[in-house]
Amino acid sequence: MELLAKKIEKDGQVIATQSLELHTAWVIEEALKLVDDNSLDKVSKISGFKKSKIRDLIFFSAYFHDMGKATKEFQSTICNGSKSYHSLYSASVLVGIEDFDFLEGDRYINLLLVIALTHHTLLPYGVKDVEFNFLDDAKIFFNGYKKNYKNYLKKNCEYDFEFEIEEDIKVELEAIEIELQYIKANHKLRILYAYVSGILNLADWLASARFSGTITPIAFDIQPSKEDFMKHLSFDKLREFQENLSANSQSVLVEIPTGEGKTEGSLLWAINNLYNTHSKIIYTLPTQTTSNKLYERVHSFFDKKECGLIHSSAKIFLEKEYERENGEVDEIFKSDFLLSKSFNKPITVSTIDSLLKYFINIGRFNIATKNFLNSVIIIDEVHAYDLKLMGFLKRFFELCREFDVKVCLMSASIPNKIKELLGVENYPLITQQDLFEKKANEIIKVENSLDEDLYFILEKFKSGKNILVIRNSVKRATSTFEELQKDIDSKDIVLYHSTFKKRDKKLKEDLIFQKLKENKPFILVATQIVEVSLDIDFNVMFTDNAPIDSLIQRFGRVNRKKSIEQKGEIFIYRTENPLPYRDVMLDLTFEIIENGYFELGKYVEWLNIVYDKLFEDDIAIKNEITRLFDEGYSKYDEVIKKLDGIKKSSDNYDLRDIEQSKNDYLLYDDYMNEKIDSKDYYEYTIALPYYLEKNFKHSLPSEIEEKLFYPVLKLEYSYEKGIIFPKEDDFASSYFS
Repeated sequence: MELLAKKIEKDGQVIATQSLELHTAWVIEEALKLVDDNSLDKVSKISGFKKSKIRDLIFFSAYFHDMGKATKEFQSTICNGSKSYHSLYSASVLVGIEDFDFLEGDRYINLLLVIALTHHTLLPYGVKDVEFNFLDDAKIFFNGYKKNYKNYLKKNCEYDFEFEIEEDIKVELEAIEIELQYIKANHKLRILYAYVSGILNLADWLASARFSGTITPIAFDIQPSKEDFMKHLSFDKLREFQENLSANSQSVLVEIPTGEGKTEGSLLWAINNLYNTHSKIIYTLPTQTTSNKLYERVHSFFDKKECGLIHSSAKIFLEKEYERENGEVDEIFKSDFLLSKSFNKPITVSTIDSLLKYFINIGRFNIATKNFLNSVIIIDEVHAYDLKLMGFLKRFFELCREFDVKVCLMSASIPNKIKELLGVENYPLITQQDLFEKKANEIIKVENSLDEDLYFILEKFKSGKNILVIRNSVKRATSTFEELQKDIDSKDIVLYHSTFKKRDKKLKEDLIFQKLKENKPFILVATQIVEVSLDIDFNVMFTDNAPIDSLIQRFGRVNRKKSIEQKGEIFIYRTENPLPYRDVMLDLTFEIIENGYFELGKYVEWLNIVYDKLFEDDIAIKNEITRLFDEGYSKYDEVIKKLDGIKKSSDNYDLRDIEQSKNDYLLYDDYMNEKIDSKDYYEYTIALPYYLEKNFKHSLPSEIEEKLFYPVLKLEYSYEKGIIFPKEDDFASSYFS
């Protein structure tokens, strides 16, 4: 019996074929290897299914999911490429199996049937005519389940199934859609469905990778230990807080100043909470830039093959890295990336948005869900998120507690009031007081506008200092750059903000790091984008006033090593135009901050005074904060209900409190540039507010726009300054205010 399941072609020739029997055997092997007692116990407690029953469901899902390949229609697909729906054909023989029905109210949900039917697609909604004919060998294959059950599970099979075909499967499909609604509505059933489906889908991928020779590691070769990790550190003795983290086995809140070793400490915590080689570490950061840098850094702690990176631009970053090391992007890279983007790597670095995108669509991204259940999660820079996203994180933390997924939250400073809103005020706190007793910078408040002190910035630069200038808008940053550029060499000043092409932002980041490494004086003019996106260290900072938590982030960009000999200077200017911030927050911040050379702990005092006053004195602000928290908190349940937890969506969940939603745009000049290949367009895109389309979109024929994927804007641009809006155009002025 040689029913073909897969084939490999090269140059139009079939060079290898794989039988249904072999593929199924590999899927079963991989699926059972993915089952661990810890996750199985979690799912059993949530769903009410016994662990042995869930393991059996996984086995039979793996055994029967490709039954539909034993049809004339699928074999014709293998031979000549005609269309077929093998998951639908598989479902036709599973309709009568009731052993894995889940009772919900007065309805029984056939989980085995639903899992087999949706293992490749959400549901074959586009099927119009369903005709299929099972081959004679199909019954022989079906009836082999008892023998295979005993072979793989090492016990006799007590199930008795009959090979019966439901030919009118389209009628059943309508009923199954209703069953999926029940899965959506039932939390415990949805988790069970996602867990088993995740294992089946991942096992299917792994079996295909074995066949094609592109297998990639999804588990630690050897479970990491504290002792092994310590060998990769640049220091021999752990700090007190790192030692405490390395022995902690709970979800924790870590408050440690910037640059004192939180990353190493959190990874030691994660290693201590891994329970086998298949458990995962997920490390999240606010931005793609910080994620890329940490991904490169974890290579010094773990085997590079065990490390993954997930965010919307990760493929571009990883492709370039792979090309540098291997010459060209091949099938091995493609298979590795496909597997790693669902958190399959033993350690995955991710933006917080990517983690939450996969998590919120639980049931659709079921491989990610399966991996989430046996992960430990590090959320760094938790203070950097807006109030709406923090509200969603609160719900996320509640579900982590339910699933016994441990979380390490890290921050240099987070207000006590925000801890209470997040529901983490009772998390064990890991800190180290003496690290907050260090001093880094002298704070100087200035009543006038920063625009009036440009000459002073030039004086500091000419005295041999590295200067960081932070303005609260792109317009003000660009204007400051243009004025300073008149008096110094262009090679000594860099402008960095959000309206650069993705490729140019990366080039600018590399340039900034190179200049800092050379330790030659230069000026970086930037927006608040540098608060969390770049790991930079300057001598002097000139900044617009900003909310206290944002200012503390900015402080960390000066004298990061807290050197007494190289004391930093920070000049804070009372801002005339408060946008994009609220007046009351800026006024309170400027009032509470003091002039002087303070210990880092003083910053935390200021932070809590500002937030306490906000909550006590300004009911409108307090109500706005709680409203945004509540809106973010309810987002998970709203989306699950709307999407049925399994349906396809745009993955745009509006998790952030951003006044202007953004989109990726391609500029007209790049679209017309014949030297730029369409596959590289993403590198040339810029994230800009949607509303700019009204005045600046360049219309293309609809058939081209559909294929292009990115709207085209007709705007001027330079590598030096980014997007250049017409000065007389008031339409874009709000973006640059």
